[in-house]
Amino acid sequence: MPALKTRKSDLQLLDALTVLVDDNDLDKLSTRLLIKRAGLSKSTFYRHYEDKYAFYDWAMAYLLGKDNEPTYHLETPLSFYTKYFEHYQTYRKAFKAFIVNDRWSGFTQKMVDSGMANYRAILAKINQPNVPITTVSAYIISAHIGVAVNWIRTDDPTPPQEMAAQLTQLTTAVLTSYGLDFATLFKLA
Repeated sequence: MPALKTRKSDLQLLDALTVLVDDNDLDKLSTRLLIKRAGLSKSTFYRHYEDKYAFYDWAMAYLLGKDNEPTYHLETPLSFYTKYFEHYQTYRKAFKAFIVNDRWSGFTQKMVDSGMANYRAILAKINQPNVPITTVSAYIISAHIGVAVNWIRTDDPTPPQEMAAQLTQLTTAVLTSYGLDFATLFKLA
């Protein structure tokens, strides 16, 4: 997937959306109000988006990290998950509104689906019949999302690097129970 172009106006719209969903249903939120809150002109919005739903698609892809190709093979699990938590920290307010406060129906499921697809693809490369790929993937992704959501929901002050270390240690333990090395899996991706 090619990188998504991120403009200043996109981030202004994302900030506006994050604030507006506290008082407005996502489907009922008017494009006019979104544009006004972002401090943009109508022409700027429509130059880049056909309608608010096209913007919502961009926002979801951006927040879910679909703006670049996964680079697991270039990283260690710890460096990858440090970036994961830094991203959550940067957009904590948006994630809190969309996931914790459930203001965006289907957002969490998209996170699960995306993570499941990534882990199933990685685990499929090991070709070990004793590893229930779907179950292990579901367990890992549920744990990752659960830890991240709790960190956001409780406004936990633990730094991203420490959260990443904890998540890496927990995931390593799960994979080790199947005789798998987490760092090696990343290199297979």
